[in-house]
Amino acid sequence: MIGSSFRIALCLAAALGVAACSRGTQLPPSSAAGANGDQPANFQLVTDIPIPSGATMDNDRSLILSDRDRWTGRVVMTLFNSANEVTAFYQQQMPNFGWQPMMSVTAETSVLTYVRGDRAATVQIERRTVYGSVVSVTVAPKQSDGGGPSSSYGGGSYDPSPAPRSAPSGGIRAEPLAAPAAKR
Repeated sequence: MIGSSFRIALCLAAALGVAACSRGTQLPPSSAAGANGDQPANFQLVTDIPIPSGATMDNDRSLILSDRDRWTGRVVMTLFNSANEVTAFYQQQMPNFGWQPMMSVTAETSVLTYVRGDRAATVQIERRTVYGSVVSVTVAPKQSDGGGPSSSYGGGSYDPSPAPRSAPSGGIRAEPLAAPAAKR
């Protein structure tokens, strides 16, 4: 009798733990036509990426700046679908929203990269520990194609020489890293 009571208590504790881990907001699925007119106002902030049905937004890890088709930031969602199903969903649906595929890596953590006009989107899909997957969609302005290393540093000049050895104020000292040893 004690064994069955212990099992019931353990199952109840596990159920409460799973419920506590799912702090988020249920997201309505989006259609390829764009915004759903029946979505609550706070979910109409993101209208240019597909949202799978059953997605729950992780409020603590998501950041949306601006709104609708011009937002920048990250939307993190949890789903009960497998990572393979979610990867296939995004590979099929992102082009329906006008996103052109640039790169994809499908592995234990899959990464899909898309561009649309002057913006880039990265979709990262990971398996959850228990069941389902976590999806992180990051959208930001695309880097300009200035060619060369200076383009990723805001157009300024890039100096690959080592940092000076003098100690700047505050007692912080910068030293160059040693070159990696050649493989034999």
